[in-house]
Amino acid sequence: MSESLACAQTTVSSWERGTRLPKVDDLARLDGLFNTGGSLVQFLHVLEEDSYGYPSWSRDFVAAEADASEIRSYQPLVVPGLLQTPEYSRAQIRIGQPTAPTSSIDELVKGREKRQKLVASDGGPLISAIVEEHVLRRPLGGWAVLRGQLTHLLDVAESPRITLQAVPMDSEVHFGMDGSFILLKVPNRGQMVYRETRVDSSPREDSEALETYFGLFAALSAHALTPDQSCGLIDRIRSEINDGRAVD
Repeated sequence: MSESLACAQTTVSSWERGTRLPKVDDLARLDGLFNTGGSLVQFLHVLEEDSYGYPSWSRDFVAAEADASEIRSYQPLVVPGLLQTPEYSRAQIRIGQPTAPTSSIDELVKGREKRQKLVASDGGPLISAIVEEHVLRRPLGGWAVLRGQLTHLLDVAESPRITLQAVPMDSEVHFGMDGSFILLKVPNRGQMVYRETRVDSSPREDSEALETYFGLFAALSAHALTPDQSCGLIDRIRSEINDGRAVD
């Protein structure tokens, strides 16, 4: 079958196991191979209508994230999506899509909330998140939104499954200059690293990429504040907002 589809057997096997989603061109070739009259492509479109606005290139990541036993995330610009409040999510999404209709923004916020069920679910994944201090100080959506977001971070950080660290702004050593990335450990699939842009997202599962990014995450964690220190920083910033003082 792989020869007829002009792809690797490992790719076909991943489709059969449900660990990777075929693209529309792949399904079109499968429709031709099995003489199914386009039903596979049509089924994909039905799934897309119930996808909470996820672009097609991100759905493999969303599926892998849902099955992950461990998630490590480094975010230098925003609070990680799994730990965002709805108000913070809406502000971030709206900034990225200023001309989108409200209904589209609503769907994307719902999609992010659906993903966040991993955080509170029994038996959910271990989550380690590293953010920059300036992310914790930026009033994305306004000061009230930021205050609510900081309170939410302190709440979720009480979970034994969640480790939250901040890289202080006065750190002289910084390893995260290349941008954000997410590391996943997925049972029956293995480990992978995702780097996302506005228009694309794809996993790297090769040993070279994994070794590089696991090492990078370890270096960031070692030079970040400890979880207790990070929560102390978040609480101080929240107090500054509550007191009405300017946040540097």
